[in-house]
Amino acid sequence: MTGEWQATEKISSAIDGVAGLGDRRNMVFMGSIVEAGSGKLVVTATAIDTELGKISQLVGQESSPKTPLQKKFLHLAKWLAGIILSIIGIFSAVYIIRGESIYTVFITAIALVVSAIPEGLLPAITVVLVLAMRRLAKKKALVRRLNATESMGAVSVICMDKTGTLTKGKMQVSHILTADTDLVEKESNLKNVHNLPGLELQSRVLEIATLVNDAYVEDIKDEFSDWVIHGRHTDSALLRAGLQAGIDKEKLEKTLNLVAKVEFNSVNKYAGRIFKMSDNRFMIFCLGAPEVVIERADYIQLNDKTVDISSETGKNFTKKFEILTGKGLRVLACAWREIEIKKGIDWENVDWEKEMRKMVLVGFVAMKDPLRKDVQKSLRIAQRAGIKPVVITGDHRRTAQSIVNELGLFVKSEEILDGKELDYLSEKKLEQMVKKIKIFARVSPEHKIKIVKALQKNGEIVAMVGDGVNDAPALKASDIGIAVGSGTDIAKEVADIVLLDSSFSVIIKAIEQGRVARENIRRVIIFLVADDFSELFLFFFAMLIGFPFPLHPIQILWINLVEDSFPNVALTTENNARGIMLEKPTAFKEELLNNAYKKFMGAVFLVTGLAAVGLFYLSFKIGGDIEKTRTLVFVLVAFDSLVFAYVVKSFRQTILSWKSFSNKLLNWSVLLSLL
Repeated sequence: MTGEWQATEKISSAIDGVAGLGDRRNMVFMGSIVEAGSGKLVVTATAIDTELGKISQLVGQESSPKTPLQKKFLHLAKWLAGIILSIIGIFSAVYIIRGESIYTVFITAIALVVSAIPEGLLPAITVVLVLAMRRLAKKKALVRRLNATESMGAVSVICMDKTGTLTKGKMQVSHILTADTDLVEKESNLKNVHNLPGLELQSRVLEIATLVNDAYVEDIKDEFSDWVIHGRHTDSALLRAGLQAGIDKEKLEKTLNLVAKVEFNSVNKYAGRIFKMSDNRFMIFCLGAPEVVIERADYIQLNDKTVDISSETGKNFTKKFEILTGKGLRVLACAWREIEIKKGIDWENVDWEKEMRKMVLVGFVAMKDPLRKDVQKSLRIAQRAGIKPVVITGDHRRTAQSIVNELGLFVKSEEILDGKELDYLSEKKLEQMVKKIKIFARVSPEHKIKIVKALQKNGEIVAMVGDGVNDAPALKASDIGIAVGSGTDIAKEVADIVLLDSSFSVIIKAIEQGRVARENIRRVIIFLVADDFSELFLFFFAMLIGFPFPLHPIQILWINLVEDSFPNVALTTENNARGIMLEKPTAFKEELLNNAYKKFMGAVFLVTGLAAVGLFYLSFKIGGDIEKTRTLVFVLVAFDSLVFAYVVKSFRQTILSWKSFSNKLLNWSVLLSLL
């Protein structure tokens, strides 16, 4: 329901006030797995009325919005159709009035319509998107909807689930804190801790954490990271850390005899084991909540001695765990004591409250859900590209803030909004709030949809990244839904893009390829439309001064359907992303042909049109042979379109550079067109 993977303790008492989905500790939801314990439940909802059923309804209700390309293309089509039909209409009427045969005017008008409409545009756009899709597939991103590649280029906000998306979705030891050292977990730090001098206390902490543990190794493989460990998330993380440090649980247990144990629960908040040592001594080991273990401890362990927990050293040490919990880490305390056992003791009914006294506190072990390796770098690139990252999580605000700060985003308290606060906001108020909020905590699936839609109403193009069932409705409602490969099937089913290897950097590559695709689509549009409009300009001039048609219909069709087709296809393969990720999303959210591009096109077809008009006028006036004149004009119009292909290719650099000829396919296509 919340997307969080940690087990949640359930209670039978009532909860005061309004509680969000993640805070309803007295409710058990359909689809949950009972990890430990038992209870008698009252059914309050079934099937579609359950919280899981509501998520299914939300997914069914939401429809994928039109992509930015679809919206902009519709506007472009209307704009082009209006201009073309107006010019062709005027042209046809004037020539008919002048006495040209209706048949000739009709055939020429049809040829001009074919010429003016960039019929190669749709196939070219498809090629652009397919090539972008192929490039992303090589980066292990599966694009499930073709238009998604271009839409990624216009993304202005990335909404991310925390657990399983920004993080790996599994617990890992991050700190081993003793009275003398804070060992920060790194592979090199933990490796063979058990055998290194000066780290005896850290080794002792991991020994206790390994022994008071029910996790086990099922499958040992060549790579330690591939080992299959079964058990609760916390137990698995502690066992993995112990194994990495060189502590062999099976070997340890062979030298010890387990005689009694108590499991962790919400009442005692500790787990304990009593072992009979090889020399017939009895040792009790304890692993539990820091405040509970500290209360039961009389001493703290130093390297070569124990000191009273009430001493200055003891007081300073016991406060240190608060620093770790303040970072959003899960902290457990490890302690031990040698106990005296009377004859005839009933090991099935140990008085744990009595035995868990006068303990020796050895240290604290902290765990966290680690960040994915490439997330921090990827988010920095996204921010440079003008994209706002927003974290939407079912976790607590403090934990979410800690993770986001670790990413280097440094979010203030006023930039965080809780789900229960969101319930009281009107749509208008939420639309205002989402402009400044960077973390949404303790949210439900319904909240995620509200947040996505509020951002969209502000004109943002939203990409939603998630992995869980609870993310599915928002993935479908967003402009681009991106599912992590390790996520649930339903998340991948509704997503537009699936990250096959769960690498976050692929999202940045997808944005880059989306921007390249948008640039290539613009290149093709400008190449085709400007070139076609220069022919319209030529015909319009001939009409004004009363000259014959400057080109035969077959010549018009040859230029547009044959000669321009090769460079048109070649321009779709451009993959020059230089400087493209330094631009703001507004450059890619605007119309395909904004005013600047329209002015550029106007200048191009004016210059090329005037050149063709000048040649047509002089040749016809001087020579008087209309067929030779048409041939000269045909050659000029055909040649200048090939030169223009290089102008369009070099949007981001001068054409007077060898880089203008870097597209080998374009070079060959121009050569083929010349022949």
